[in-house]
Amino acid sequence: MQKYYFPADIRRADVIASEERSVPSVVLMENASKNASDEAFAMAEGNAPFVLLAGVGNNGGDAFAAARHLLIKGADVVVLKCAADEKYKGDAAVNLSVLRRIGCGRLRLLDTADMTDDEIAKLLDCAACIIDGLLGTGTSGAPRKEPARIISLLTGRNNILSLDIPSGTDPESGAVYEPCVKASATVTFLAPKFGMAFEPARSACGRISTADIGVPPYAVLPEEPAVTLLSREDMKAFMPALPRDIHKTERGNVLIIAGSSEYRGAPLLSARGALRAGAGLVFLAVPEFIAPFASEKLPEAIVIPLPVKDGEISVQEAKDMLSKAMEKCSAVAAGPGCGRSASVEELFVWLWQSCRLPMLLDADMLWFFARRKDTLAPRSDVLLTPHSAEAGRILGITASEVDMNRAASARALAEKTGSALLKGRNTLVFSNNGLMMINAGSPALAVPGSGDVLSGVIAAFIASGKSVADAAAAGALAHALAGEALEEKYGTRGALASEIADEIPALL
Repeated sequence: MQKYYFPADIRRADVIASEERSVPSVVLMENASKNASDEAFAMAEGNAPFVLLAGVGNNGGDAFAAARHLLIKGADVVVLKCAADEKYKGDAAVNLSVLRRIGCGRLRLLDTADMTDDEIAKLLDCAACIIDGLLGTGTSGAPRKEPARIISLLTGRNNILSLDIPSGTDPESGAVYEPCVKASATVTFLAPKFGMAFEPARSACGRISTADIGVPPYAVLPEEPAVTLLSREDMKAFMPALPRDIHKTERGNVLIIAGSSEYRGAPLLSARGALRAGAGLVFLAVPEFIAPFASEKLPEAIVIPLPVKDGEISVQEAKDMLSKAMEKCSAVAAGPGCGRSASVEELFVWLWQSCRLPMLLDADMLWFFARRKDTLAPRSDVLLTPHSAEAGRILGITASEVDMNRAASARALAEKTGSALLKGRNTLVFSNNGLMMINAGSPALAVPGSGDVLSGVIAAFIASGKSVADAAAAGALAHALAGEALEEKYGTRGALASEIADEIPALL
């Protein structure tokens, strides 16, 4: 579990550390820079020289202090300043002054304004490790002037270590500007910044490590992070307890409402996902013309044949049958392959108003939610599970706009329902528990029916007694890890959605 914080929280932490915990800011810089120098030395495998790029802010001060610690290790060091000495202020000026007074033969301190591109490039070519201390989290917008010139000379190099965040990335949004440093690794101070969790900044960071600054994070950071990244190691904590003498009815029963004449396989995939994730009884409510097929293909599910008249579900009879099933269940998943007929829309409104069980909405039910959202009473126990296009329809924006700010989109989706899961390369779950991101997955998951399986898996976790948000996170993580397992077996092509479901038991 990796926690990321808003840049404003990090800046506030520095103030708390110096003003309330009485650790001088120059000491914070010293600790951060020493740890960064250790990271650089390891990255270069002890080779030299090191070339450090120093901007005018505190990031430049970090570079000056790191240069000193590399000298202590016996390395040859070149520091390229992108401004005159008098431009450096505060702790950066202190560390520049110390560096100038060392007078070591292994140190060269140069001003890039006095150098040609070729002269700078030759120094970079000889470096075992290039340390980027040009622009920190306090800057905004695209790099300009001397920093931009230096960054342009870094293109294609694979030995760059960025201090705190790669120059040219936005720590708030995860956007990258032109030009931008593409680091092999980033050593970030105190805690990773919010934008670093998101693409394209995430890729620009390379491998991320965290350096302490001399105070424990819990003493200066907010209790709740901006986003929590969940990975394989976190799966066990999400697992519900399972006593040896458990009965099938104690595992949590799920009602799945799915299927139409066009999508007859979706209900089976959702039910398979729920069963593979450990649900007790799975009641599968489908149009009656699917029922015999469903019973034959998945005999483990209890199939409820919903009456059909003139090709449409007979709504009143369906309501009565679903009401009886709900009495035996702990969670409802509705939408996979349902279609967009008037009768399904009527069922959607009835479910929203009458179903008192926690509920997951997917696929076509999200279509109706988008149409009806302004007239629906708020609920706090409904999970929306859209991909970017479905989310855009709900929010009244394009899929591209959703992807440009996925965190804000996930928050907006959850306003009326309590929780939302935004599918994608890194799935996001948002609720009053905060924002969680799934740090796992594979292109093997990008196959028809994959989302149907995910709905069933999450519904099983909800039925087991977990909160809607925790069930969403657990289900998405299990689904992502199943994709990784399939990639190990088959590569990224040719996996089937049913195989995703069948990987779940071994993971759990």
